[in-house]
Amino acid sequence: MTFKLQPHHLTRRLALAALAMSALAGPSLAAEPTPVNVSYQVTIHGVPLQLADDNGWWAEAGLKPGNMTSFVAGAQQVAAVPSKTWDIGLMGGPPALLGASRFNLQTVLILIDDSRANGVVARATDYSAIKSDPVKALKGKQYLVPANSTSDYAAQACFAKLGLKPGDVKAVNIAPGAIVDAFKGSDIPVGAVWYPHFARIEKTGGKLLCDGQSAGVLVTGNMVVRPEYLTENLDTVARFAAMFLRGMNVMRADRAATLASMKKFYDKGGVSLSPEEMTGEIETRSYWSLDEQLKWFDRSAGPGKLDQESTRLAQFFKGAGTIPDVLDAKAYINPTVLNYINSHPKLKAFAEGKPGAL
Repeated sequence: MTFKLQPHHLTRRLALAALAMSALAGPSLAAEPTPVNVSYQVTIHGVPLQLADDNGWWAEAGLKPGNMTSFVAGAQQVAAVPSKTWDIGLMGGPPALLGASRFNLQTVLILIDDSRANGVVARATDYSAIKSDPVKALKGKQYLVPANSTSDYAAQACFAKLGLKPGDVKAVNIAPGAIVDAFKGSDIPVGAVWYPHFARIEKTGGKLLCDGQSAGVLVTGNMVVRPEYLTENLDTVARFAAMFLRGMNVMRADRAATLASMKKFYDKGGVSLSPEEMTGEIETRSYWSLDEQLKWFDRSAGPGKLDQESTRLAQFFKGAGTIPDVLDAKAYINPTVLNYINSHPKLKAFAEGKPGAL
């Protein structure tokens, strides 16, 4: 018996076929680029934004810059969350945790491994005494540091390694850009800040005492997303994160392109670095690929490596009284975006820097 296909059957089959093809193809580009509202700091964390501008990646990803807001530090970024002026934020791990505690900000990507770039610098005149007997030399003294920062976390790990207990050295909060002059103009024996500031202190009478890596802690820059925005705009966030991963590929592999975009980004933000400092900015950081990100976020065998490091950070902040409780890392370390990128071949290829992927 011959079956005659009726018009309504044909329409239904075409619709199902289109749906299947769409599922196979992955996320589709919108006819008009989607604006993305981003907060950032004029540090190396934000250089992939400039690389995206310089290489046309925004349009390739179906996106365009929306409200792009720069802040001097992560604490100010977190304070601006209720205003909803930004949806995706680039900030250090400590303020990302603070934002998770206060506003349920979701960490979806590690921007950078900053462990070697956050250091404690001692006055050259105090260095030998500190190395000889850290407790005697530093207990009851002060240190200069931007509050709630990656450098403060690294500093506490350094002090613990030196045998000091929490509270033995008192923090004096200062903006990162002011720390070099403040260090020169006071008798405070140590300061904690990130590169290139600690390198500048070294050139004006300081000596690096310890950094985060030597103290055994992971110091990160995090991509965070407002939770409701992530829920409603997963594809947009994934495209932005893939664009960022593509930028980190360049930062690992192409020094000349990175330096060129870095100079543009810093010049626009009013940050002046010498050629030596710009090179040092790159060399003191590590940039994780998509595969490395997936491994750090992976929970297939229990709490992931990033869960464990984030819990350690949360314990530090609870001890300092910055947050009331140690959060369950599963509540804010969110692998959804990375898994989304990894499950869509074209988007994954774009993140990995393959030409013509999208």
